[in-house]
Amino acid sequence: MTIEEAMAVLGRGNLEPVYVLAGPNRYWAGAWLKRARERFLGADDETNLVRLDGVQDFTAVRLELASGGFFGSRKMVVVEHGRWPKKEEQLARYIEDPAPDAMLVLVEEKLTPSLDKALGRHRVVEIKDLTPVSFQRFVQEEADRRNIRFQTGGLERFCQLVAGNEYQVQQELEKMALWSLEAWRPGDVEEQVVPIPGDEPLWDVTDALLRREAAKTQALVMRHLSRGVAPLLLFIMMARQIIQVDRAQRAQAAGLSVGLFQQQEGLRDFVAKKVWSAAHQWPAEDVAELMEWAGRIDVAMKTGYGEPEVWLALWGGLWTGKKNPPGQRGGRKDRT
Repeated sequence: MTIEEAMAVLGRGNLEPVYVLAGPNRYWAGAWLKRARERFLGADDETNLVRLDGVQDFTAVRLELASGGFFGSRKMVVVEHGRWPKKEEQLARYIEDPAPDAMLVLVEEKLTPSLDKALGRHRVVEIKDLTPVSFQRFVQEEADRRNIRFQTGGLERFCQLVAGNEYQVQQELEKMALWSLEAWRPGDVEEQVVPIPGDEPLWDVTDALLRREAAKTQALVMRHLSRGVAPLLLFIMMARQIIQVDRAQRAQAAGLSVGLFQQQEGLRDFVAKKVWSAAHQWPAEDVAELMEWAGRIDVAMKTGYGEPEVWLALWGGLWTGKKNPPGQRGGRKDRT
C-alpha cells in the first residue's frame, strides 16, 4: 500500500502484527514509525520500542518479540537491514503464530516481490516519493496546521522551490508562520524559500562546522563565495547542521539511541553518526546562541538588511568571539 493509505490505516484501521517499510524516502519512514509507535504503545511510550540493526538470525528477533515490554505488555520491534537466511519463509511462518501484544516492523531499502508475496499487500508499505498531487496536498495540510494561507499560485510556487523535500517543507513553513499571517503571494514565497540543489559540494563546510574548526570553516566559506555560491544557500546549509546538533542533544538528554535519532530525522547512517558525535562536542549554550542568531540573520538576508557575506562571516565565527546582535527590522518587506 502507499504511504498515504498506510497513514490512514494507522489513524483508524486495525493493526497487523508485522509490517514492512520498503523504499528510499526516510521522511515518510520516520513519520510512519512515529505514528505507529503512538498508536500501538501510546504517545509517551518510547521505552517499549526496540531497534535492531543488521540481524542475521531471526531467532534473536523472535526472542525480543516474545519478551514483553517494560511497565506494559506491548512491545514494538523495528529491524533494519535484517539479513537472516530464508527471510520470507521465516516471516510467513511467524505471521501464522505471532507473539501476542507485539508489533514487528522491517525497514528495507527496496521492496522485493518475494516479501510482498509472503506478507501480503496490506502489510507492506512502499516508502516512495509522493506524486506531485500528493506532495501538494501534504504541503497544504502542513500549512493549514500552522494557519498559513497562500494566494493564487503561492502554494504551487512553494512546492516547486522545495522540490519534493518534506524536511525543507517543515522548516520553511515554521519560519513563514513566524513572519506573517497574511496570505503568501508567489513573489513573497520566492523571497522566503531558497532551493537547495542536491549537487552542491558544500559538505566540506558543514563537516568543518560540525567539528568546530572555526578557521577552516571560515576559509571554506570564503572559497565557496569566491566561486559564486550564494551566501544565503551557504547559511541555510550551515544553520541546518546546527539545528540537527540541537535535536541530537535533546535526543541524548531524553536517553534516545543514535538509531532512533537517525530514523526521526531521516538521516543517512553516516550523517546521523557525525551529528551525534558533534552533539557531544558542542556546548549547549553555543548551539542556543547560534540558533538565536540564525533566525535574525535569516530575516536580515531575506529582507536585504546589511551585506549577506558579512552576516554569513559573523554567524560562522560566533563561537570564537561573542557579540550582541545589532538591532534590525524584521518581517517581510513592505508591500507596495
